[in-house]
Amino acid sequence: MNLKKTKVNFDISERKVLLWFFDLLAISTAAAFLGLLDFFTYYQTLIVPLYQWGYLLAVYSFFALVFECYDLHRSSRFDLILANIILGVSWTVLVFLMTPKLTPFLPEYRIDILYFYLALLFGIALWRLVYINLLIRPWFYKWVILVAKKKDLNQLAKDLMNSDPNYRIIGFVEISQRKITEVFQTGEDADSTLLDSPKKGQSESSDLDRIPLIPLEDLQGFIKQHEVKDLVVANHSRQSLSLPLYRALLDMSKQGLSIRDYNKEYEALNARVPIQHVKKEFYRFFPYHRANQNKLSLFFQRTLDLIISLVGLIIFMPLFTFIVALLNPIFNKGPLFYVQKRIGQNNRAFTIYKFRTMSIDAEKTGPQYTTKDDTRVSGFGRLLRRMRIDEFPQLLNIVKGDMNIIGPRPERPEFVKGLSEKIPFYDVRHVIKPGLTGWAQVNHNYGTSHDDALIKLQYDLYYIKNRSLFLDLSIYIKTLTTVLFLRGQ
Repeated sequence: MNLKKTKVNFDISERKVLLWFFDLLAISTAAAFLGLLDFFTYYQTLIVPLYQWGYLLAVYSFFALVFECYDLHRSSRFDLILANIILGVSWTVLVFLMTPKLTPFLPEYRIDILYFYLALLFGIALWRLVYINLLIRPWFYKWVILVAKKKDLNQLAKDLMNSDPNYRIIGFVEISQRKITEVFQTGEDADSTLLDSPKKGQSESSDLDRIPLIPLEDLQGFIKQHEVKDLVVANHSRQSLSLPLYRALLDMSKQGLSIRDYNKEYEALNARVPIQHVKKEFYRFFPYHRANQNKLSLFFQRTLDLIISLVGLIIFMPLFTFIVALLNPIFNKGPLFYVQKRIGQNNRAFTIYKFRTMSIDAEKTGPQYTTKDDTRVSGFGRLLRRMRIDEFPQLLNIVKGDMNIIGPRPERPEFVKGLSEKIPFYDVRHVIKPGLTGWAQVNHNYGTSHDDALIKLQYDLYYIKNRSLFLDLSIYIKTLTTVLFLRGQ
């Protein structure tokens, strides 16, 4: 792909806000259009009372979040996002029209409901087509230069570019580079095709397998030629930047170039802490969030957890227990409940409760991870897992104070011991209470290996570091999405 000049790019959060804003604009335009047509007199009410218009937008915003209409990877392909849009609009129309007093009366001719539905769906779908065909294009890409060691380049670039379809590493600077000849003096770099330096005025591929080296003397010109606004420094070994490189970065910073640390960029893009790169600098990079010790915050969280848990136990637990007890003897013979030791806050062991989903002799050879399509899980048990019903008895653990609704998933002592020995800082996830759901659970698949445990730890540490009411609300919504799409394992 040839590099072209660009003057416009958006961060992840900016593109999500852009999608949300124009979604609401599309809905408002569609509703106003219907209201302006005389033969659709019912919809004239939508452009008069502001509270009805505001309620419509609020309802859509909620369901758009639940059905992942702002997932940037899905939003970049119309065939992937269309199903989410249909679900979001369908539930919006249903809830909006069926809410008494807050919305207009049902129209005399029910066909008007279909017109309303199709108008909203067409308006949003049309805007999303515009977004895909105009904004998912090279001139809106976020072009970045990476300062790093050549031997780390591929993995570092992959971790950033895979997180955002519009993020492109278009060149890199060797972190210890003083001048172009010095980069080729080490054996590890001399034979690499990645170090082909770009000729002045010549475009280069920004694909992951061919990121060009930028000679330090050409860096200023490369930045001006391609109008780069962002530079990311991956200095994980804490080696000193060469003095010429340091001075070049300082000068460019004064000229307005954004220069960011790789760890912070990774965290912002992936919503997880890059523990594999932080190493011994972890405690400087990872201050515990004040919400983890704030007594008022903890009090409100505990109160909310108790209210939700008690409501769930009183209203839903009897129903789920009856259904599982009725079907369990047929599809999953054995005890109704399953108890197991888990590790909680401050490495304290506690007993966790679940509806049983496996055969009685599932672990006759010893503890082992649950894998995808695990044959030990019964068909009925798999349905319980996908709907997260098997976790429902853990509301008792929340009432007892062993767990929160949101937090790192509690792990078994046998696994904690092994993971703590293999993964640095694994025990840090035990500084807060474990949770029924959490940032790792809603962002990553069920852990079945050491690599999965590392990724989930990154998400858990991100939650501990950035714990807030807004992040908790996001987890509640993502958990609802997980249940609706049967993604539980």
